[in-house]
Amino acid sequence: MTIVYASDKNYAGLTAISAVSALKHNSGARIVLLGYNLEAEAQELVRLRVEKAGGEFLYRDVSPSIQRLVEQGYCGYTSYAAYARVFIADVLDEKGKVLYLDCDTLVNGSLKELFEIDLKGNPFALGVDCITEAYKRYVNLPNEFTYLNSGVMLIDLECWREKKCTTRILSELSNPRGPNPLGDQDIIVRCFPNETTVFPPKWNFLSHFFMVSYNGLRRIVGRSVNLPFSRSEYDDARKSAVVYHFSGHTMGRPWYTSSRHPMRRSYQEAARDADLAEVAEQVRPMMPSYAVQYFLYRLLPQSIFDVVCFWLYRLHIRLRYRA
Repeated sequence: MTIVYASDKNYAGLTAISAVSALKHNSGARIVLLGYNLEAEAQELVRLRVEKAGGEFLYRDVSPSIQRLVEQGYCGYTSYAAYARVFIADVLDEKGKVLYLDCDTLVNGSLKELFEIDLKGNPFALGVDCITEAYKRYVNLPNEFTYLNSGVMLIDLECWREKKCTTRILSELSNPRGPNPLGDQDIIVRCFPNETTVFPPKWNFLSHFFMVSYNGLRRIVGRSVNLPFSRSEYDDARKSAVVYHFSGHTMGRPWYTSSRHPMRRSYQEAARDADLAEVAEQVRPMMPSYAVQYFLYRLLPQSIFDVVCFWLYRLHIRLRYRA
């Protein structure tokens, strides 16, 4: 089992915590770290913890590849390290499947079932994101397609190479058919709308999912989209998922002391397991808009909050992207 992360100096601690949580439930897995301008000290921080947890560690420097994109002005993202996943099939010479995880994830169980998913001839599998139709229109993705999240990506390396996925992504970066505020995620979703397997939310459980019900999620993503999982699969994941993904600031990221996230204590425990307790005690106030969202979530009945949350997302897209 090979699990791949990408990091720059700012995210080494989070990467180590996620990797140790993965090894806790998937003994002996190989952890591959793709680094972008990652100092030796940060590499060592991750390596020591991976090996202490019983994993195999492999480091690959992707700085030259990403730096070329930065210099050409193609990267519109807060963390350039996120583009490292585009080059996974280039820096690894193995075959078969690998799992890419963003560093802001926490693994809560065995990944064996995920690795056994039939990709049906597609190069990778992703999970559904909590994205509105307005945003899809903004990035020129047709309404009938589901917007997916690339923070957890199961990749068939051979199929990726055969379908020339890296070349296609880089081509879209240089000649974009739309804006890419979420970086390579927008590119991947737009380039492969009919070549992606979609897995259930338990493999990429976003913080948004804690707040909205199944009907609320359907309202947010749009009635024209058929969610590729059942209500029971969604409700089961809300009780206990395997991979939690803390994308965005919904309820506050669990490593902030101001966080109201239901996984806050679990994250603190994971940080202690990785001998990085201080990483989960970062002092940062909850962003005002997310504090309001959380207040309404606690105040309103679920059915009413689902509607309010939909309009909050619409307002956010309107104000931020004028879409």
